[in-house]
Amino acid sequence: MSCDTHAMVVVHRVFTREFRLLGEIAAATPPSDADQIRRVVRHGREMLTALHHHHHSEDELVWPRLRSAGLEAALIDSMESQHAAISAAMDALDAALTAWESDPTAADQVTLTAARLHPILAEHLADEENTVLPLVAETLTESQWAELGERGMASLPKRRALVFLGHILEDADDLERQNFLREIPAPVRALYRFLGAPAHARETRLLRRDLDPSLTERATS
Repeated sequence: MSCDTHAMVVVHRVFTREFRLLGEIAAATPPSDADQIRRVVRHGREMLTALHHHHHSEDELVWPRLRSAGLEAALIDSMESQHAAISAAMDALDAALTAWESDPTAADQVTLTAARLHPILAEHLADEENTVLPLVAETLTESQWAELGERGMASLPKRRALVFLGHILEDADDLERQNFLREIPAPVRALYRFLGAPAHARETRLLRRDLDPSLTERATS
């Protein structure tokens, strides 16, 4: 019994990339640009919501199943402790986004809290990929693993899920992209092609307009 967990690695890239860029985008946003501030705050909150649901799904669907299989209790305890630390850092970032919304000169707090969240999140995701996913692959059934992905996409409104799919595929290589899209129903693939991909390109172009142009070119190509 085994399942292919590599799709989780592809999803993890969204969080490591977007929370790294969020602080850079905030720092580059002029205090006079109210539209861009609203745009960046909305994006930051969407990423926080997606990460919250991602971790909540693991708390409900992964850790208990690994525990019931008698696997690596200390490792699972460590993962849960990391989730708690990340949650506190997420709350701080959310508060900073709220403060920036009401005070356009407070972008530095977003940059600071994003910079605090990113390394502990990146470390946790790397630990999960290196030590947890191999256990998951040998413990969970394919249907149990599929439930995790389905719940993640269902946590976002349908149109936003299509845009989030663009974030997922942004750094995927050709094989990863093919494998990921193969698991998605054909009607959803069509909606992504005609609605999600253009919306993702448009939003990303606006969000990253003050950063290195190569970042926008890669995301919108």
